[in-house]
Amino acid sequence: MSQENVEIAGRWYEVAISKTELLAAMPRTMSFCHPDVEWSAPEDGTTYRGRDGVRQRLEEWLESFDEYRYEVQRIIDCGGDEVLVEATEVGRGATSGAEVCSTNYELLTIRDGMIVRIREYYDEANALEAAGLAE
Repeated sequence: MSQENVEIAGRWYEVAISKTELLAAMPRTMSFCHPDVEWSAPEDGTTYRGRDGVRQRLEEWLESFDEYRYEVQRIIDCGGDEVLVEATEVGRGATSGAEVCSTNYELLTIRDGMIVRIREYYDEANALEAAGLAE
């Protein structure tokens, strides 16, 4: 089951090659999410619920960029239902025009072939601890 979850995570991020592609593929992206999915955002602790919440999270995030892509570096099988995705976010701010590049970690919980929970981290140690991979 864990390898299947790694593959599901990989397919979910396939369209993250550009802001345009992400927005155009939103129905496809939502099809990977359980209807009751939850996404916890680190900026303010907001939890987005359901497919509409995930769509809202993605659209709000992408609004702040003229250009954006999410480059998956690795997907780690955490055992059980979880995979940890390490990626590089690259973009150019919509207002400032500033180029940004940061590492992001998303801990996905996948059950019965669908993403049921997304927890986002900007700190590797916190992500590894949440995934049960901290030493």
